[in-house]
Amino acid sequence: ELEAELAAYTDRKHCISCASGTDALLMSLLAQGIGRGDAVFTTPFTFIATAEVIQLLGATPIFVDILDNTFNIDPEKLEIAIQICNSKAKLIPRAVIPVDIFGLPADYEMIEKIGNKFDLCIIEDAAQSFGGRIKNKKACSFGDIGTTSFFPAKPLGAYGDGGAIFTNDSGIAEKLISIRNHGEG
Repeated sequence: ELEAELAAYTDRKHCISCASGTDALLMSLLAQGIGRGDAVFTTPFTFIATAEVIQLLGATPIFVDILDNTFNIDPEKLEIAIQICNSKAKLIPRAVIPVDIFGLPADYEMIEKIGNKFDLCIIEDAAQSFGGRIKNKKACSFGDIGTTSFFPAKPLGAYGDGGAIFTNDSGIAEKLISIRNHGEG
């Protein structure tokens, strides 16, 4: 019931609950097949979990600086970082994890254009922005996958921990449910 309510609130087809915001990020990367030799772009202005899950899977976090007026990832610097990664040909650019900070979603209009240009999966880390919005789109509805945390200090805090993953892709949702259930399905 909670998953259905959260999916409706964010205007996503699927919501998959999990143990924490960290698990939400890890499961999202697993569902995308991210691993050794892959580059995942993110911001250094975040809790360690964002970079930690990338390294847990053997992928390499590539840190992209933030905008000084929003503290969110800088889309122009993101594109430059992807181009540099492509020119060195040591890692395969696979995904970007923008982190929405202080209730403010990142510039997804630009990030999604960049993601499409370079065929990157966009995984929104909305642990700090659940309830935030850009125009009529709510946090957790941007990119291919949105994630959030229900840690007590978060915008939608729980008594303990918890997390959720949001997507419109039924195939990804099916993989996420299987991952959550130890491969069942």
